[in-house]
Parts: sequence; structure tokens; C-alpha cells
Amino acid sequence: MSYKTVSLSSFTPVSTPTIVDNTLIDGFVDGRPVVIRKMRDGMMMPAIGTIVTMPYGTGIVSGYRDDMLVVDVVEFNESFEFETKDIENPDILDASEYVDSLNRCYRRSVESFRSDFQRLYKSEITGNLSERNEQRMWSAFPMPSTDTEIVIAFTGDYLAPTDHIVVREVTKQRETPSERRARIKAEQAHAKRLADAMLDDADETDIPEDVMAEIADAFGE
Repeated sequence: MSYKTVSLSSFTPVSTPTIVDNTLIDGFVDGRPVVIRKMRDGMMMPAIGTIVTMPYGTGIVSGYRDDMLVVDVVEFNESFEFETKDIENPDILDASEYVDSLNRCYRRSVESFRSDFQRLYKSEITGNLSERNEQRMWSAFPMPSTDTEIVIAFTGDYLAPTDHIVVREVTKQRETPSERRARIKAEQAHAKRLADAMLDDADETDIPEDVMAEIADAFGE
């Protein structure tokens, strides 16, 4: 299964449910059927490098995690304020402080996942991970690459027509000669069974001569 990126403006959605090669498609790109890769709550997956706007600033999509986006915030909204819910020590965070708090949450979640992984896969003899499992852990649970990288999800239409999304093209599987012969044979057998059933249920004199001629021509007397 391979994916590719296309501009959102090149995508034409289907108006009614459409199935191609046993796959329910989302629409077409250049006349070719595609399925959009989606994330949490049906969110379209944007391509790496897509610029997104958030209440607290502007960011660039740098990766994906748990059906959400990893975004590096590169510009802060100076008018943004967030009031904490701490009753004893209430505080108001600006955009950079708020992003920093999200980044810390991101790091703590990675540390928690790594801790669980180590507990499950460490050696009972050495108490450590094997080199292979250690590489698996780094790959599955990478730390944020910057102090402004966060994990978020969007709802609704958050992409511009010029943005790129990730899709999978649906291609029809070509029949081999033997598969084609088997399909035609099965279709003919099914049609003959239907014709025989019709003839059993009706008197030949009640069937128009032209219909009888077509049946005889297709299936014999």
C-alpha cells in the first residue's frame, strides 16, 4: 500500500458512495480514484511541511503521532492569552509559554511510553533492552526535536486549497487469462441457471418467439 501527496485543489470528492475494486473511495485526482488518508475525527492528513495556523501561532507539520499532527511552532501570536485553571495559583500564559507547556506534556508522554516499553521488553537477565528493541523504542517514541514542537489535532476545514494532502490511489487489479476464463464460465453458468428456472416456471407458448430464439442461440435448444 503506497501513499502520495497531492494538492487539495486537485481532489474532486464523490457525491455518492462509490466503490472501485472493492474499495470505498473518497474521490478522484486527475481522473484516478483515491482514498484520503485520515487521522483523528476524520482529519485529513496534510503533507510534511504544510503550514498550519493555530490560535497561539503558526507552525509547520513535522510528523505524525497517534493519529495527530506533530507541529513545530515557528511564529507566536502576540495577542494570545491562556488563563490556567489553577485555583490556588492562577496564571495567564502568553503564546510562547503556552506552547512550552504543551511541549513539556509531549515530552512527559514520550517518557511514559518509553518506560512502559522498557518494562515489557527488557531482558530478565540484564534488566536492559536488547540493541534491536532499543532501536525500536527510539523509532516508535521519538522525543520532540525542538522546544516548540507539539502534538495537536484539528477539526473542520483547516487546510487551504493549495495545501497538499496524503492519498492512496486505488488501482484495478488486472485479470489473468485463466481468471478471465473462470469468470466468464461462472457468469455463463449463472445465466443458464436463471434461464432454466424461467423456462421451468413458464409454458413455452407464453414466451415470445424472439426471446425464445435469443435463449436458444445463447444456450442451445
